[in-house]
Amino acid sequence: MASAAYSSSATAPLSASSSESEGQIKITLTTRDESVAVPEVPLLVPLSLKRYGLSEVVNHLLATEKPIPFDFLVDSELLRVSLQEYITSKGLSSEQTLKLEYTRSILPPTFLASFNHPDWVSSVDVTRVAQTLGTPAPIVSGCYDGIVRTWNTSGHVVHQFSGHTGPVKTVRWLDDRKIVSAGMDRSIRLWRTPVTSELADADEDAIQAVGSARVFTGHKSTVDDIAVNNVTSRILSAGADNLVGLWTTNYNEAPPATVGLSSREIGSGKRRKKAESQPSKGPLALMESHTGPVTGVIFDAKDATVGYSVSLDHTIKTWDLVTSALVDTRTTSFSLLSIAALPAVSLLACGSSARHVTLHDPRVAADSATTSTLNGHTNFVVSLSPSPESGYMFSSASYDGTVRVWDVRAQKSVYVISREAKGAEKTKVFGVEWNKDVGIVSAGEDKKVQINRGTGLEQASE
Repeated sequence: MASAAYSSSATAPLSASSSESEGQIKITLTTRDESVAVPEVPLLVPLSLKRYGLSEVVNHLLATEKPIPFDFLVDSELLRVSLQEYITSKGLSSEQTLKLEYTRSILPPTFLASFNHPDWVSSVDVTRVAQTLGTPAPIVSGCYDGIVRTWNTSGHVVHQFSGHTGPVKTVRWLDDRKIVSAGMDRSIRLWRTPVTSELADADEDAIQAVGSARVFTGHKSTVDDIAVNNVTSRILSAGADNLVGLWTTNYNEAPPATVGLSSREIGSGKRRKKAESQPSKGPLALMESHTGPVTGVIFDAKDATVGYSVSLDHTIKTWDLVTSALVDTRTTSFSLLSIAALPAVSLLACGSSARHVTLHDPRVAADSATTSTLNGHTNFVVSLSPSPESGYMFSSASYDGTVRVWDVRAQKSVYVISREAKGAEKTKVFGVEWNKDVGIVSAGEDKKVQINRGTGLEQASE
C-alpha cells in the first residue's frame, strides 16, 4: 500500500519534495471504534488528501495487513472533498488543527442476483429473524399478479400465497412465520407460512401453494402501505381513501368488519366458500384527518403507541395509537410518498413527488423548517429503508429507476444502484428493503426483485 506523506510530530517537517509541492495541515484522528483506534497525536498531512488518502494514513498507523476503508467526519459532516477544498469552503486557515473522526466505510453495493416475476413487483421485505430449519425463505415479495411469494436467497420460490383479487401493493413480515399483505382489493391479509421440516430436503423447484388467510376489511379504496409491530400485535395501514387504519393481529380480538368485499373481490367457487366461512375482521380505528390519499405509515421506532403517516395532501401527521387521536400536523410544499424513521438521529425521512428526500425532526414545532433536503433523484421517491448497521444511513427507491444510498451527514447520495435487467435502466423502482444479512433488496417495474450488497472499496471517485 502506498503511504501518504505525513509526520507524527506536530513540528516535524514533511519530506522536501512534499513540502515544496503542496501545503500541509495539522490533524488529529479519533474514533468510537476501539478495535481500530490510533493514538490521538497531532499529525502533519498534505492538504491534497481526500478520504482514500486519509484511509491510507490510518491503515499505516494500524499496520493492517488488509486495508480497511474509512469515512471521515469534520464537525459531524462527512468529508467528501480534499482537506484543502474543505478548509477553503469553511473559511478556515491551514494553521488550524482539524479534528477528524473516522468510521468504517459502508462498502459500495454491487449486483448479486435478481428474481423473476410474471408482473410488476410492488413491494419487498426481508425477515429480521434468524432463519432456522424449515424457514429457508427470508424474502417476501408482493406482485401485481395478486400473488405473495417467499424466496430463499438462491432465488427459488418457497411459498405462493393466493387470495388477493387485485394487485398486491405492500408486504411485510410480521415475524418469521407470518406475513401481512394488502393491495388494490382493499383488503389486508395475514398469512401463516407452513411449518414443514421437509422444506430443508425438498426439491428446490417445488413450490408450496398457500390459499387461506385471515382477512381484514375497512378501507374503501386501495391500501398502499402497511407497517407492522409484532410486540404490540398492531398493524398500521395507509389508504387511498384518505384514512389511516389501526388493526390488531390477534384475530379473535379484532372487531367484526363493517365494510366487506364485493363478490368480485371475494372471487368464486372454493375461494367464495372459504371467504364466507371465515368472516373478515375490522379495524380498531380508522383515523381521519388527511385530505388526500395516504401513501406511507410507520410506527415510531422507540414508542409503538405513536404512529406517523404521510399523504398526497403534503402533510406528515403524528397519531396517538392508544386514543387514535391526531397529535401533530406539519405541512410541506409537495406531495409525500414514503416515510422512514431514523431513530439514532431522531429524524423522519420523507420521500416526495418533488424528487427529493426531506429530513424532519418530529420533536420540534410543526411550523419549523425541514432539517435538510437531499437532492439527487430525478423522479418520485416512493420507498425508504434505514440502514441496519448505521444510524446515519438509509436507502431510497425512485421512479427514476435507481436506488440511492444516503448518509444524513452528507448532502448528496453516497452510492447509486441501477437496475441490472437488460433495457430496464429507466424502469420504475417501487420498493426497497435494506437488510444486514441479505443486502439492499429492491422491487421494480422490470418484474424483478434485485439484490445488491457491498463487496469492495470504491476508489474511482477519490
